[in-house]
Amino acid sequence: MTDTGSPQAFAAERVLVVAPHPDDESLGCGGAIARFAARGRQTHTIFVTDGGASHPGSATWSRERLAAQREVEASNALERLGAGEHPRSFLRLRDADMPTGGTALWREAKSKVVEIIKDFRPDLVLLPWRRDPHRDHRDSWGLVTAALATAAQQPLQLEYAIWLDELGAADDRPRAGEMVERRLDITPYQAAKRLAVAAHVSQTSELIVDDPDGFRLTAATIARLTGPEEIYWQPCER
Repeated sequence: MTDTGSPQAFAAERVLVVAPHPDDESLGCGGAIARFAARGRQTHTIFVTDGGASHPGSATWSRERLAAQREVEASNALERLGAGEHPRSFLRLRDADMPTGGTALWREAKSKVVEIIKDFRPDLVLLPWRRDPHRDHRDSWGLVTAALATAAQQPLQLEYAIWLDELGAADDRPRAGEMVERRLDITPYQAAKRLAVAAHVSQTSELIVDDPDGFRLTAATIARLTGPEEIYWQPCER
């Protein structure tokens, strides 16, 4: 179901943004973050994993060095979106190796998210799509939705997909009666979003040159995710 005329879905005052990796906040929600910031709304971005698995073959960029670099890039991106002074949290879970639900590490991470939710009191949460092909995106959705239940808070939830159109199967897409599509015009913030994506230099440039098999966002992926609209899905009321 599609409903493009839904300004109330983006009328929040306090917005929690959930990014599985540093760069997902810009690719998936950069326009929304810039829009909220420009209107004086408050955002808090949770970066779930450390992003340290993108270049495992590099001899000069250890996982620890890369993770530190990606935190710098995340802060630079938020600055470019006008949210440089807004709060953010780094959970530093292992990229591509998040703890399994119910384990001690998972419970510890969930407790941190519960604390953030109770302190920040969001009225909107922007989450990764629950069936995004990347496991960290699915696991991040599960972690934060579990934390919302524990915190006994029910803010509006919108979900954004990063890899669905490129890597997803038919069963990964929204099912009949499951979601309402919400589209946000980000034309005034499109340039800022593109600058924010470019701030993630370890993922978009030749910063790391000694791992030819390392991850790098393609121009096609960046173009697909930095158009004039952002697409979100809102769960249908049951």
